[in-house]
Amino acid sequence: MPKTSMEIHKSHMSDEMQREALQVTLLAVNMYTEKDDIAQYIRKEFDRKHGKYWQCIIGKFSASVSYNTDSYISFSVGGKNILLFKTD
Repeated sequence: MPKTSMEIHKSHMSDEMQREALQVTLLAVNMYTEKDDIAQYIRKEFDRKHGKYWQCIIGKFSASVSYNTDSYISFSVGGKNILLFKTD
């Protein structure tokens, strides 16, 4: 199985939660091909594990968002740019 490239661009969350974001995303990109399905899977997993109101954006973007403390990560997995953050 080929190794998937992963890179964290910016993060305001614990190392454990960062690892979880990467793991959940790897699962999602192996299960789905559509960006909408991948984003929905990631969001639902974080809603389930860390409370509601997570947002997940996949694609090329520039963003300025408000987010809860320690609940923001911008990263790429397999060439997909991902923004994951929690709001109230």
